[in-house]
Amino acid sequence: MAYSLCKMHRFQMLVAGAILMFVTTTNVVGQRSLSNVPVPGNTFPVTLQFSPLPSVDIKKGENASASREAGRKSIEDIIAHGFGALWVRSIPGEQSKEIIKYAQLRGMKVDYMTNGFEMFNRYDPPAVSVYAAKYSREVKKQVALGLADLKKIDQINYVFPFQDEPFHAGSGSFDHSAEAKAAFHTQYGYDMPDSLEFARKDPRKWLDLLNFQSNTFRDGWQQVYKIVKDFDPRPKIAMTHDSHNSFGAGVKSNSSIAMDDVFHWGGNFADVLVYDIYPYMTFDYRYGELGKLPKPRISQMHYAISQLRNVTTTFGKDLGFWVGTYNEAWFTRFRGPVREQQYWSEREMAYTAIAQGSDFIISPSNYSGTNTPIETKHWETYGKAMAIIRKAGPGLLKAPRLKAKACFIFPRTQYLQLQEEYFNVGLSFELFLRSFGELDILHEEQVTDDDLNGYKVLVLGDVSLLPVAVAKHIESFVRKGGIVVADCVPQMGEYKQPLKMMTQLFGVHSAETGRIVQEGQWVPFTTLPMKMSFPPPADQQQAAIRTDIAAGKLFGNSFEFKVVSPRASKLTKGEIILTMKSGEAALIRNTVGKGRTYLLGFCLQDTYFQTYKDSNNVAREQLQNLLEGILRDAKVQSHIYSSNPDIEAAVRANTKEGYLFIINHESVTPRTTVRFADVGFLVAQIVDIETGEPVEFTKTKNGGEITISAPFGTTRLLRLLPRKSILATK
Repeated sequence: MAYSLCKMHRFQMLVAGAILMFVTTTNVVGQRSLSNVPVPGNTFPVTLQFSPLPSVDIKKGENASASREAGRKSIEDIIAHGFGALWVRSIPGEQSKEIIKYAQLRGMKVDYMTNGFEMFNRYDPPAVSVYAAKYSREVKKQVALGLADLKKIDQINYVFPFQDEPFHAGSGSFDHSAEAKAAFHTQYGYDMPDSLEFARKDPRKWLDLLNFQSNTFRDGWQQVYKIVKDFDPRPKIAMTHDSHNSFGAGVKSNSSIAMDDVFHWGGNFADVLVYDIYPYMTFDYRYGELGKLPKPRISQMHYAISQLRNVTTTFGKDLGFWVGTYNEAWFTRFRGPVREQQYWSEREMAYTAIAQGSDFIISPSNYSGTNTPIETKHWETYGKAMAIIRKAGPGLLKAPRLKAKACFIFPRTQYLQLQEEYFNVGLSFELFLRSFGELDILHEEQVTDDDLNGYKVLVLGDVSLLPVAVAKHIESFVRKGGIVVADCVPQMGEYKQPLKMMTQLFGVHSAETGRIVQEGQWVPFTTLPMKMSFPPPADQQQAAIRTDIAAGKLFGNSFEFKVVSPRASKLTKGEIILTMKSGEAALIRNTVGKGRTYLLGFCLQDTYFQTYKDSNNVAREQLQNLLEGILRDAKVQSHIYSSNPDIEAAVRANTKEGYLFIINHESVTPRTTVRFADVGFLVAQIVDIETGEPVEFTKTKNGGEITISAPFGTTRLLRLLPRKSILATK
C-alpha cells in the first residue's frame, strides 16, 4: 500500500509533465517585469516541473494553455524563485515547444524524464534476459524511439532513462531464462535453484540466488547506460532510487524479499543517483509502532541519504534529491491543515539534502492552481531558500560534504540471510549522529582491509551476523587503534555458522541480541481511515517488552534511564563501566591492542524510541550524553557538532572555503552552539550568505565555536573563509 501511493503521485506527475500546463497571470511576484532576474545558471542545479503557481492568478473558465505571454510570465516567476531548470516528460504540442524554447532562451536547462528502457520491472520476469545477445539490440530500438525528442532540446541537462524507483517486488520478477541460468552457472559453478523454497534450505544457495537475481538489474542498467550515451552524449544520466525498499526496508514491505540495496547495485550505470523521496509531510516507512510516532522526524532521511551518499562518493557520481512539496495532486489522501501549515518543509528538506551532500535538487509539480495564502507561503518560502542557494555561488558544488570520522555499517548479508528489516535502525543511526555530530554509512562489501576506508570509529547497530572475512578485518582494525561501538555482538557468519571472533573482541563469552520485532507500515491518511499496511498475521503474538534501568556515574555524568530490550552478556576480559539496576552490564569497555570496543547492554533503537513514546526528554538527553562520553573516552573529535540535537549542523568544505548549514528540525528552542574542527583550513571569517553580514565566532586550536539562532521553521547558510574578504559580504 505504501508504495502504491508513490506510484500514484508519479503517474500524476508524469501526466502533468506531459501536458505542460500554462497559466494566465495578472501579477507575477509583485511588479517584476520579464527578463529582469538572472537565471541561476551553473551555480547549483535546481529543477522544477512546469505547473500553475500560487503566486499568480488564474481566471476561471479561461483556456490556460492559450496564452503565450502567460507561459512566459510563469517561467519568469520560476526563475525568480531560484530554479534554473525545467523538468519535462515529453514535447507533445506547439505550446509546450514554445515554453521550452522560451525557457532555454532565458538560459534555463531542461531535464527529461522517461518510462525507462531496460525492458524489465519490479513485478514480472524480463521479456528479454539482460544476458541474451539480443538484449542490447532491443534496448537500442527503445532508446531511438523514446529519446527522439531529446535531440530537439538544446540546453539538455539530465535524462532519466531507467524505471522509476526500482526494486524486485518478489520472486515473480526473477529471470529464469536459459541465458540467466547459464550466467548463474558460470558465476557460481552449479545450477541455479528453480525456486526460493528450494534455495532456502541451503544458506549458501539462498544467498547466491538472491545476489544473482538482484544483480540482473545492475547488469541491464550498465548496458542501457552505454546505449543512451552513444545515442546522445550530452545529458547526464540519472537513476532515481526509492525511499525505503532498497535501503533495508524491503522485506515484508512493497518488496516482499530482502535482496536489493543501493550499494550492492553500485553506480556504474549512471552519472547522478537521486534519492526519492523523503515524504516529510506523510510518513517515513518505519516498521510497526515506530511508524505511528515518526520522531525524530528526520531520522530515516538521514539514514537513507547517507547510504546513497556512500554510493556516489565511492563511485564518483553526483547525488541528487527529490524535494516533496505540498500540492493538490500529490498525496491527495494526506492533505490537511497541519501539513498546510508546515510551510517551511520544502526549505527544510532541500537544505538538509544539500547539507548531506546533494548536488542536485528536483521538485515535482508544486501546485495545481488553488491560490490559497497558505500554499503561497509554501512556494515563497521554498523560492527564498533556493535563491539563497543560488547566492552561495558555484563554490557550493566544489565543496563536498566532509567525510565523517565515524561510520555505521550496513550488514547486507544479515539482511538477506535473516530476512529481517534493517530500517528501524535508522533511529540508532540518528541518535549517534546527533551525539557525535556526523556519521557516514559503510557497506559491508567495502570492508576489504583493516583500514575501514580510513574511519576512526565503526558503529554496529543491531548487527548479529557478519561474513567471517569482514569480522577478521574489524578485529584487525581495532588492534591497530580503531574504535568499535555496538549494541549487539555478531555471532553468526555468512552461512549462519557460529562466529566466536566478535565476542572475543568485545571481551564477552556470549551476548543476547533480541529486540522488539516490528511489522507493518503505518499509513496516516487524513481523508481516509488510518491503516497499517503489510500488517503481521492477526494471530501473531508479540513478545513481552523487557526493560531495565541503567544507573550510575560515568564520563562526568549521572545516569538513570529506562532501557528497552536489555541484552545480557557473559563477561570474559571486558570491563563493566556502567551497570543496570538488575546487576547486568549497561556498558562494557574492552582494550584490544591499540584500540577499544564499547558494548552497550541494550538495544539502542528500542531504548531511544521509548524516550519519545514516554516524552522523556531527560532520558533522551542522558542517552546522548552516554554516547558523547564514549567518543570522548575514545579521544575522537568530529568535524561538526550542534549542542541542540533538534537543530542540525553540517559542513561542506574544500581547502579554500566552507559552507555551514544550520537547520531547525522542529525545535522550539531557537539557539544552538556549533563546534567545527578540521574543516580543511583555519577559519578566519564567517559570513551569513542571506544577509551578507559577518557572524561572530570564537576561534579554537583547530576550528571554532559559534552560538547561533535558528528559530522554529528556519534554516541558515553561512560561508566559512580562510581569510577576511570584502567579497564575502557581496
